[in-house]
Amino acid sequence: MESQFQTSDKYPIIESFLFRGSRPAFRELILASTVLVLLGLCIVLAALLGRSSVQLQEAHTSALTASNVCRDSACLKAAAHAMALLNASADPCDDFFNFACGGYSMVNPLDSDEVHDNIRRQMYDENRKRLEAILQSPVDRYMDWSSERKMKEFYTSCVDDFGREQVKAAPFLTNTMPHLGGWYVLGTWNPGTWDLNEALKRVQTELWLDALWAPTVRVNLANPKTNIIAISPAGTGYYMQWSYYLDPTKAKIQSDYKQFMRTVAQLLSRDAGVAADQSLADRIEVFVGDAYKVEAQLASIATSARYQNNPYDEAKQVSLDDLTRNTGRVIDWTAQMAYLFNEAGVTGSTKVVLPYPNYVTNLTTLINGLESSSRSRVLHNYLMWRVLENYVSHLSWEYIHANRQMYTDLYGQAEFQGLARYCFSYTEFYFKVALEALYINSHFEEKNKAKVTDITEGIRKALEDMITANTWMDTTTKQLAVDKMIKATYKLGYPDFMSDETRVDIIYAQLTINVSDYFGNLMSLFGQHRRDWNRRLREGEDRGEWLFRVYDTTIAVYWYWDEILLPAGTLQFPIYTYEMPHYHSFGALGTLLGHFVHHLVDEMGEKVKRMWSRCNQTLDNYNTVVRQCVVDLYTNLTQGPYVMKNGKDGFVYVNGEKYAGEAIAITTGIRIAYNAYLAWQNSRGQDPNPPGLQYTPQQMFFISHAQTYCYNRDPLYDYNFASRQGITEDTKVNLALSQLPEFSKAFGCQVPAKMAPEKRCTYY
Repeated sequence: MESQFQTSDKYPIIESFLFRGSRPAFRELILASTVLVLLGLCIVLAALLGRSSVQLQEAHTSALTASNVCRDSACLKAAAHAMALLNASADPCDDFFNFACGGYSMVNPLDSDEVHDNIRRQMYDENRKRLEAILQSPVDRYMDWSSERKMKEFYTSCVDDFGREQVKAAPFLTNTMPHLGGWYVLGTWNPGTWDLNEALKRVQTELWLDALWAPTVRVNLANPKTNIIAISPAGTGYYMQWSYYLDPTKAKIQSDYKQFMRTVAQLLSRDAGVAADQSLADRIEVFVGDAYKVEAQLASIATSARYQNNPYDEAKQVSLDDLTRNTGRVIDWTAQMAYLFNEAGVTGSTKVVLPYPNYVTNLTTLINGLESSSRSRVLHNYLMWRVLENYVSHLSWEYIHANRQMYTDLYGQAEFQGLARYCFSYTEFYFKVALEALYINSHFEEKNKAKVTDITEGIRKALEDMITANTWMDTTTKQLAVDKMIKATYKLGYPDFMSDETRVDIIYAQLTINVSDYFGNLMSLFGQHRRDWNRRLREGEDRGEWLFRVYDTTIAVYWYWDEILLPAGTLQFPIYTYEMPHYHSFGALGTLLGHFVHHLVDEMGEKVKRMWSRCNQTLDNYNTVVRQCVVDLYTNLTQGPYVMKNGKDGFVYVNGEKYAGEAIAITTGIRIAYNAYLAWQNSRGQDPNPPGLQYTPQQMFFISHAQTYCYNRDPLYDYNFASRQGITEDTKVNLALSQLPEFSKAFGCQVPAKMAPEKRCTYY
């Protein structure tokens, strides 16, 4: 067997070596070398970790003995993560962020095409890889009604580039063109039977794209429990900003765009079997001129349109019959909306919102202003181009290349996401719930959700205690704030129904997917989206809806519903797993939760949903005792230095007035989480010390918090971020922690160290 392997191994990885006598085998030498290297690394790490400051030694509250050091796998993993990011040579009392995150850029260098990286972005990238693997894996539940089968077969049909090349534009010509009544360029269009309102129904509803305007379903701010139709400006080129049509200095962009239109028309004519003669060329030029003319005029009226204040005011809402009558019946708005929302009971008395009312009026003027002899042809060609531009990415390679050429002409960069990424995005959008459910079932442990519920309750209770104890709120306001937190909704992990395959399948019950008919699948998906819009308009507010995908790595507060959203994507290492030490859970996840639970009752929560009592004393106290102190703290603070293009150092001032509310939330969030952690320890026992690290659990709490903000940025990107009034993570972490005596005590920082300033503000 060995001789067979040697003869078949034409290109061995390592050249052969011959050892004689009692000399060690080559494998043994490799192992011995590896051991020596690892031993050397251990010595280096031990030396680094041995360099602790006097303050850290004084701040120790327990000895690192063999009996109180954790050894389970989750604890070891958390300790290894913390060790990799730490910069033990930095003084935590001078620059804690550098101490906690100074090693991040070393272990996470930027790729050549990256300008920014951080912990949560890495987590999302990992989730993205998991989702792609899910889509590319074999179908497990292969039944007609299976949402998994439908999603994976749609994705397969989308990435089938060989199949696309075989059919060229045939699916568009046979499935889509009939909706438009033929095409002027191909000589199959009959102007005598063409009707604008019927054509708009087909384009807007059956082909699911915006033309002349964009209908949407929005929350009715006049009555938030209901939804309402809004009609907004739309209908110009995908790559074309409105200014591109109107600015004489953009002549090249205009020319490139017309060439894009021309190329697509030529390709489609060829695939339709039309001879490429002068007559065809002339018709294509007419087509390009007509489509561009309408888009340019739409851009003009959209640019001049003015947003009306509070368009949701019931007095400003308009019925569809009145809208049709007021615009001269050029567009039958009642018929258009009743066709689109065919399951929502839309009638002429249904009211809609017009954020830009004069756009709708000027749209009628635009249409009437076209020459009557060519009006139908011009509008037909315009609608045909809107459909073509939206569908080129779904056709064969030559159409995709034409689309990419337009992108390259416009931006000067030949960078594209590729067919697989494009199909992933499309599948993710239309099969959101199905993909979320498979992610939960494949990559999320129920224990994560159960324990984080307990942590959240601890965070809420800690904030309640802080509100009760503070001295600047009156009694009535305190009770209102506590009641608001108790009544708030905490959406943690994922909706319960996602663990039930049958309930997920029902969502896609009317959807038909054929793995060998990509274009047919698109039409089916558009019908699914239409049914969803009808449901939203018909049923109104759905507080069971999640505003984020469950695999997103974020956390947020939605003030209108008084809810905290913490998706499952955030409940993973290194921010949280149920097995991690509690100092890590509360330091990383708990401080994020504290930050956003605090937002429920802070100045932003007050602005959106009134909660503070009408006694002005509480508001005055907040502004003078709490907020103004924080504004003063951040005003004139600089971020930097940043390396400028001229090689000099640059600094950027922080806008204290703008950032104060967020600064208060971050600082208070840390204190909330720390108090909750101490309460957890008191009731459930002390955490053991981390292995291989010389820090106490209390110190590890603050290290875990800071390391959720670790980042690496290109210097110019970092400067641009700060110059746009962004607050960099090092500034957030250092300023927030420096305000907390709990932090200074844990690390033994003494006044006047940067992390132990003489002046501290009052918070909750």
